[in-house]
Amino acid sequence: MTYSKSPFQVFQNFLDRSTCDKIAETVRVVPTVNDEGKPQSMERHHTPSEAIIYEQFKPYAPKIEAHFDGFKYRGCEHLVFQQFPVNGEKYAEPPHCENSVFKRKKWIKVKDRDLTGVLWLKDYQESPPFNVKTQVLGGKLEFPTYNFGLQPQKGTLVIYPADPHFISLVTTILVGELQCVRFHLVAETPWIYPAEKFPGDFRSWFQEIV
Repeated sequence: MTYSKSPFQVFQNFLDRSTCDKIAETVRVVPTVNDEGKPQSMERHHTPSEAIIYEQFKPYAPKIEAHFDGFKYRGCEHLVFQQFPVNGEKYAEPPHCENSVFKRKKWIKVKDRDLTGVLWLKDYQESPPFNVKTQVLGGKLEFPTYNFGLQPQKGTLVIYPADPHFISLVTTILVGELQCVRFHLVAETPWIYPAEKFPGDFRSWFQEIV
Protein backbone atom coordinates (compact mmCIF):
# COMPACT_ATOMS: atom_id res chain seq x y z
CA MET A 1 0.00 0.00 0.00
CA THR A 2 1.43 3.39 -1.04
CA TYR A 3 1.26 6.14 1.55
CA SER A 4 -0.58 9.30 0.47
CA LYS A 5 -0.99 12.62 2.23
CA SER A 6 -3.80 12.43 4.76
CA PRO A 7 -6.61 14.98 5.20
CA PHE A 8 -6.41 14.02 8.87
CA GLN A 9 -3.63 15.39 11.02
CA VAL A 10 -3.16 13.34 14.18
CA PHE A 11 -1.22 14.63 17.17
CA GLN A 12 -0.74 11.80 19.62
CA ASN A 13 0.09 12.83 23.19
CA PHE A 14 -1.03 16.40 22.45
CA LEU A 15 -2.08 16.57 26.11
CA ASP A 16 -0.60 14.38 28.84
CA ARG A 17 -2.86 11.80 30.45
CA SER A 18 -2.83 13.38 33.90
CA THR A 19 -3.98 16.74 32.52
CA CYS A 20 -6.72 14.99 30.54
CA ASP A 21 -7.99 13.34 33.73
CA LYS A 22 -7.97 16.62 35.64
CA ILE A 23 -9.84 18.49 32.89
CA ALA A 24 -12.37 15.68 32.50
CA GLU A 25 -13.11 15.76 36.22
CA THR A 26 -13.28 19.56 36.30
CA VAL A 27 -15.64 20.08 33.36
CA ARG A 28 -17.93 17.11 33.97
CA VAL A 29 -21.51 17.88 34.98
CA VAL A 30 -24.41 15.65 36.00
CA PRO A 31 -26.33 15.04 32.76
CA THR A 32 -29.91 16.22 32.51
CA VAL A 33 -32.51 13.60 31.59
CA ASN A 34 -35.36 13.72 29.09
CA ASP A 35 -39.00 12.80 29.69
CA GLU A 36 -38.08 9.12 29.29
CA GLY A 37 -35.43 9.35 31.98
CA LYS A 38 -32.52 9.03 29.54
CA PRO A 39 -29.40 11.11 30.31
CA GLN A 40 -28.67 13.65 27.59
CA SER A 41 -25.46 14.69 25.90
CA MET A 42 -24.01 17.89 27.32
CA GLU A 43 -21.90 20.71 25.87
CA ARG A 44 -20.32 23.56 27.75
CA HIS A 45 -17.52 26.10 27.75
CA HIS A 46 -14.93 26.23 30.54
CA THR A 47 -12.51 29.15 30.43
CA PRO A 48 -9.77 27.82 32.80
CA SER A 49 -9.55 24.48 30.99
CA GLU A 50 -9.66 26.23 27.63
CA ALA A 51 -6.67 28.36 28.65
CA ILE A 52 -4.65 25.24 29.50
CA ILE A 53 -5.44 23.63 26.15
CA TYR A 54 -4.85 26.79 24.09
CA GLU A 55 -1.43 27.27 25.66
CA GLN A 56 -0.56 23.76 24.53
CA PHE A 57 -2.05 24.40 21.08
CA LYS A 58 0.04 27.48 20.16
CA PRO A 59 3.06 25.65 18.67
CA TYR A 60 0.77 23.38 16.63
CA ALA A 61 -0.78 26.13 14.50
CA PRO A 62 2.24 26.38 12.13
CA LYS A 63 2.25 22.58 11.75
CA ILE A 64 -1.41 22.66 10.75
CA GLU A 65 -0.77 25.44 8.23
CA ALA A 66 2.08 23.44 6.71
CA HIS A 67 -0.07 20.33 6.38
CA PHE A 68 -3.23 21.89 4.92
CA ASP A 69 -2.08 23.73 1.81
CA GLY A 70 -3.41 27.29 1.63
CA PHE A 71 -4.79 27.33 5.17
CA LYS A 72 -3.62 30.35 7.17
CA TYR A 73 -4.68 30.20 10.79
CA ARG A 74 -6.67 33.21 12.03
CA GLY A 75 -8.10 31.83 15.24
CA CYS A 76 -10.33 29.34 16.93
CA GLU A 77 -13.83 29.44 18.35
CA HIS A 78 -14.28 28.87 22.06
CA LEU A 79 -13.58 25.22 22.77
CA VAL A 80 -16.62 23.04 23.32
CA PHE A 81 -16.36 20.45 26.10
CA GLN A 82 -18.61 17.55 25.13
CA GLN A 83 -19.98 14.82 27.37
CA PHE A 84 -21.76 11.76 25.96
CA PRO A 85 -23.35 9.37 28.50
CA VAL A 86 -24.93 5.97 28.02
CA ASN A 87 -28.52 6.59 26.90
CA GLY A 88 -29.42 3.86 24.40
CA GLU A 89 -29.74 6.18 21.40
CA LYS A 90 -28.61 5.02 17.95
CA TYR A 91 -25.84 7.65 17.90
CA ALA A 92 -24.20 9.60 20.70
CA GLU A 93 -23.91 12.39 18.10
CA PRO A 94 -25.85 12.01 14.81
CA PRO A 95 -24.23 12.46 11.37
CA HIS A 96 -23.54 16.12 10.68
CA CYS A 97 -21.26 18.58 8.92
CA GLU A 98 -19.38 21.09 11.04
CA ASN A 99 -19.82 24.12 8.77
CA SER A 100 -22.70 23.40 6.36
CA VAL A 101 -26.33 22.29 6.09
CA PHE A 102 -27.97 20.40 3.24
CA LYS A 103 -30.78 22.46 1.71
CA ARG A 104 -32.48 22.15 -1.69
CA LYS A 105 -30.14 19.37 -2.78
CA LYS A 106 -26.93 21.23 -2.06
CA TRP A 107 -24.62 22.00 0.82
CA ILE A 108 -24.68 25.58 2.08
CA LYS A 109 -21.92 26.87 4.34
CA VAL A 110 -23.54 28.50 7.37
CA LYS A 111 -20.65 28.69 9.84
CA ASP A 112 -17.24 30.31 9.54
CA ARG A 113 -15.27 27.13 10.18
CA ASP A 114 -12.53 25.70 7.99
CA LEU A 115 -10.95 22.92 10.05
CA THR A 116 -12.35 21.05 13.00
CA GLY A 117 -10.80 18.82 15.59
CA VAL A 118 -11.46 16.45 18.45
CA LEU A 119 -9.31 16.04 21.55
CA TRP A 120 -10.22 12.94 23.56
CA LEU A 121 -10.14 12.99 27.35
CA LYS A 122 -10.99 9.27 27.72
CA ASP A 123 -9.57 6.01 26.36
CA TYR A 124 -11.47 3.43 24.34
CA GLN A 125 -11.56 0.10 26.19
CA GLU A 126 -13.21 -3.17 25.16
CA SER A 127 -12.20 -5.67 27.83
CA PRO A 128 -12.04 -5.71 31.64
CA PRO A 129 -10.81 -4.37 33.95
CA PHE A 130 -12.84 -1.26 33.09
CA ASN A 131 -12.46 2.14 34.77
CA VAL A 132 -15.62 4.15 34.08
CA LYS A 133 -13.88 7.36 35.19
CA THR A 134 -11.18 7.21 32.53
CA GLN A 135 -12.39 4.74 29.88
CA VAL A 136 -15.31 4.34 27.50
CA LEU A 137 -16.75 1.56 25.36
CA GLY A 138 -18.26 3.12 22.25
CA GLY A 139 -17.92 6.75 21.23
CA LYS A 140 -16.04 6.04 18.03
CA LEU A 141 -15.65 9.05 15.70
CA GLU A 142 -16.87 7.74 12.34
CA PHE A 143 -16.74 9.16 8.82
CA PRO A 144 -19.43 7.36 6.76
CA THR A 145 -18.24 8.79 3.44
CA TYR A 146 -14.92 6.99 3.86
CA ASN A 147 -16.23 3.96 5.78
CA PHE A 148 -13.85 4.19 8.72
CA GLY A 149 -13.64 5.59 12.23
CA LEU A 150 -11.23 6.53 14.99
CA GLN A 151 -11.43 5.17 18.51
CA PRO A 152 -11.01 7.56 21.44
CA GLN A 153 -7.41 7.80 22.59
CA LYS A 154 -6.78 9.96 25.64
CA GLY A 155 -4.66 13.01 24.89
CA THR A 156 -4.79 12.64 21.10
CA LEU A 157 -5.94 15.55 18.94
CA VAL A 158 -7.17 14.87 15.41
CA ILE A 159 -7.70 17.75 12.95
CA TYR A 160 -9.66 17.46 9.68
CA PRO A 161 -11.59 19.68 7.22
CA ALA A 162 -14.92 21.00 8.46
CA ASP A 163 -16.68 20.81 5.10
CA PRO A 164 -19.21 18.28 3.70
CA HIS A 165 -16.48 15.88 2.56
CA PHE A 166 -16.14 14.99 6.26
CA ILE A 167 -19.59 14.28 7.63
CA SER A 168 -19.02 12.65 11.00
CA LEU A 169 -20.88 10.95 13.83
CA VAL A 170 -20.13 9.57 17.28
CA THR A 171 -21.25 5.99 17.88
CA THR A 172 -23.42 4.83 20.78
CA ILE A 173 -21.89 4.85 24.25
CA LEU A 174 -22.18 1.36 25.72
CA VAL A 175 -20.18 1.64 28.95
CA GLY A 176 -18.75 4.68 30.70
CA GLU A 177 -19.01 8.22 29.43
CA LEU A 178 -17.17 9.85 26.55
CA GLN A 179 -15.62 13.25 27.22
CA CYS A 180 -13.88 15.15 24.47
CA VAL A 181 -13.08 18.69 23.37
CA ARG A 182 -14.22 20.08 20.03
CA PHE A 183 -12.02 22.57 18.13
CA HIS A 184 -13.22 24.82 15.28
CA LEU A 185 -10.39 26.55 13.41
CA VAL A 186 -10.90 29.58 11.18
CA ALA A 187 -8.65 30.67 8.29
CA GLU A 188 -7.66 34.25 7.44
CA THR A 189 -9.55 33.81 4.17
CA PRO A 190 -12.14 31.08 3.43
CA TRP A 191 -10.37 27.79 2.82
CA ILE A 192 -11.75 25.25 0.35
CA TYR A 193 -10.73 21.64 0.85
CA PRO A 194 -8.48 20.61 -2.08
CA ALA A 195 -9.55 16.96 -2.37
CA GLU A 196 -7.17 16.30 -5.27
CA LYS A 197 -4.21 16.89 -2.94
CA PHE A 198 -5.33 14.13 -0.58
CA PRO A 199 -5.78 11.00 -2.73
CA GLY A 200 -6.23 7.51 -1.39
CA ASP A 201 -8.28 6.34 1.57
CA PHE A 202 -7.83 5.55 5.26
CA ARG A 203 -5.56 2.60 4.46
CA SER A 204 -2.97 4.92 2.94
CA TRP A 205 -3.78 8.00 5.05
CA PHE A 206 -2.84 6.49 8.41
CA GLN A 207 0.21 4.33 7.69
CA GLU A 208 2.48 6.83 9.41
CA ILE A 209 0.76 6.36 12.78
CA VAL A 210 -0.06 2.64 12.62
